[in-house]
Amino acid sequence: MQIDGSTKIVGVFGSPIVHTASPAMHNAAFAALNLNWVYLAFEVDPQNLRSALHGVRDMGLAGVNLTVPHKILALDCVEEIDAEARRLGAVNTVVVEDGKLRGFNTDGYGVVKALAEDFNLSLKGKRVVVLGAGGAGRAIAVQAGVEGAAEVCVANRTRSRIEPILTELNRIGIPVRSLGINNRDLRGVMPEMDVVINATSVGLKPGESLGLDGTLFSKRHHVYDTIYRPAETALLRTAAVAGAKTANGLSMLLHQGARAFELWTKQKAPVTVMRRALETAVYGARA
Repeated sequence: MQIDGSTKIVGVFGSPIVHTASPAMHNAAFAALNLNWVYLAFEVDPQNLRSALHGVRDMGLAGVNLTVPHKILALDCVEEIDAEARRLGAVNTVVVEDGKLRGFNTDGYGVVKALAEDFNLSLKGKRVVVLGAGGAGRAIAVQAGVEGAAEVCVANRTRSRIEPILTELNRIGIPVRSLGINNRDLRGVMPEMDVVINATSVGLKPGESLGLDGTLFSKRHHVYDTIYRPAETALLRTAAVAGAKTANGLSMLLHQGARAFELWTKQKAPVTVMRRALETAVYGARA
């Protein structure tokens, strides 16, 4: 990688951000296409998001990805919002175009591609539980509705945060329920559910757990955790022991990242190269 006065800069804002594998994926893609671009990670406190995004524009960066906890906050920090990002209620990719910050959402696309890849599964006609009502949870829940899910249950510790999701899913015409993330609430719906997606950040730190009982899960369930590092969270271990099919968030990261790459560069993403770089970054020698 050669950095010079013509290098275009993109990156990711988050807090925490130390776990991210996105730089490995994007920088491998730039190298494969011989693009003079670089992707960096930035720790950005939520209260500084607006000024940080203005800095992206003012310093001539090409754009950024946004991860926890910035995706909903960014709706009020960008100047133009893509129709899909507005529908999904969150921004995870910002592109600087014509001096303006334009907000997009590639998470919905990413999760649909991931479930098809990891489980050979479509959300159409499925009953889905989404754990978490933050930026990723909101986008995933609404995308499930767009894909034609039979029902969406959204579970969150703060129930009031689910309300905007309920409003959008009701507008689409999808049956939706609001739950707490606890064994009591989930026990009442899990026997009917097909897909469980964790969109919270619980599991990023060693020893963290949502505290869900293994008896909630069975062989009928497909359990997807948007966390990819560690490769197996407590949720995935618990579900796998109960016989559920499980997968981590590496494939979602790949596909949402490939879409972001194309928004920035206007070139087709080298997905195979990006996948290999992600696997090496997360799994090391096992890749």
